[in-house]
Amino acid sequence: MERLTEKELNDIIKEMKENGKYQEYQDMILDDYEDHKVVYKLDPDEMIALAYKNGTTPYKMREYYDWHEMNLLVEEEDGIIN
Repeated sequence: MERLTEKELNDIIKEMKENGKYQEYQDMILDDYEDHKVVYKLDPDEMIALAYKNGTTPYKMREYYDWHEMNLLVEEEDGIIN
């Protein structure tokens, strides 16, 4: 899994806040969770920065999904687990 250095992460997030993309990507991650039950392995800032750096959206970066947590959410929603 590709990881960003602390400097890369901070530089990308700073650039995104300056160009107005940061809030847009934060909203994408929130929508992914609420609409699709997608949980990411990385913290939100790193997921946002990686998606932006790769010119895509977090939702398309399936290799960063936390499938175990997503399955638990779906099972809980379906009443399979309490």
